[in-house]
Amino acid sequence: MGHQGAVWACNLDAHATKAATGAADFTAKIWDTSSGQELLSITEDHIVRCLDLSKTDSGAHLLTANNLKKIRVYDLAVPTSHIRVCYSADGLCPYIERIKSTQIAHFTSIPISLWDFSDRFRRPVVNASVWSKHTDKPILDMQFLHPKESKALSEVLVAYVYGSSIHLAVFDWRRPDAPISTGDSESGRTFNLPCNLSSVSLHPTEDQLICGGEDHYIYRVDRTTGEILETCKSHFGPVHCVRYAPDGRVFASGSEDGTVRLWQNQVGETYGLWQLSTPNQTEDLLHTSTNQAAATAAVPIPSAQ
Repeated sequence: MGHQGAVWACNLDAHATKAATGAADFTAKIWDTSSGQELLSITEDHIVRCLDLSKTDSGAHLLTANNLKKIRVYDLAVPTSHIRVCYSADGLCPYIERIKSTQIAHFTSIPISLWDFSDRFRRPVVNASVWSKHTDKPILDMQFLHPKESKALSEVLVAYVYGSSIHLAVFDWRRPDAPISTGDSESGRTFNLPCNLSSVSLHPTEDQLICGGEDHYIYRVDRTTGEILETCKSHFGPVHCVRYAPDGRVFASGSEDGTVRLWQNQVGETYGLWQLSTPNQTEDLLHTSTNQAAATAAVPIPSAQ
């Protein structure tokens, strides 16, 4: 059961019924999240560094990227061979995201590239890169979100971290010739945090994001202003991964200290593992009696005349 080497990547499908893992044993595996059973194992020609399950068809397609700079797409109904493959001349691909029929990938040698699949059902040839962005430091993580204020379903907000910076930009994947919104504008900003960062996650419904890095902290940030709303400290090592739950009420963090921790976005809610205790009737009576006794003792009793 399980991989025979270090696990480099793990992702869920949109309904969290399937999980995909990639590892140093040259395999990508699909798991049933309710039973923990392995459903499928795919062998590649090198370490599987990152992968993702498609989000619009119940995880019917799997994307992988390995140390040979190969990005593959598999139809899990016929997983014996990939339905397409593309190569990165720029470097290793540590992250992949599926947005409908478009694949987003970025590479540790600094450029980010947007790749378009014209028709995933007819074994298409992968088109050339339609968007590229360069930074002065390696990009360690990125997240995608459809902005709630957007009128076009094809517009996507991307957040990525490099060094101590978080950059936000909006692009329209149906209009690759359109300029990408970047810089200090309403739809593109760069924020600097107190440490070098490893991971970022966008809140699904609110204008917030979380990030973590070398100083062991998780920062909750207003993504419109860059203001740090909250600093969370519990880890005893660098934070390598942070992610919001789909409803945004909880986020998780993983650290070099060997722990995964869960945090409430709004502290004090009764939610999931956080069940606020309600005093029972006996406790209420004792509490009331104690208060009354204290009040009585504090009130001087007038002498009888």
